Amino acid sequence: MATIGILADRETSTYFKITGIENSFAVSNREEAEEKLTRLLQNQEISLVFVSEEVNTWLRPILDRVRRGREYPIVISIPGKGGRKPTIDQLADLVKKTVGIEIKIGQETK
Repeated sequence: MATIGILADRETSTYFKITGIENSFAVSNREEAEEKLTRLLQNQEISLVFVSEEVNTWLRPILDRVRRGREYPIVISIPGKGGRKPTIDQLADLVKKTVGIEIKIGQETK
């Protein structure tokens, strides 16, 4: 069974843990983030990892190698506590990359 992993600040990771995601880890620095990411990558059942924007910044070089070298898990950056909200274009781009379908949002012209 495929599962989800989370690496984020304490508040964000707690929200996910409350919803039932067991592999939700609070990290407060780069070293903790690297340690927990290694743990998530070793778990063959994890197919999707959400990382907060701050954690994504800490792990960017490692995540770039992971994304090039493996099909799974898919690693997606999400806004953390106080983070910015994604734009429609970013969400559409994410869907296009992961699913292969382009979403066009707006009014149809005649």
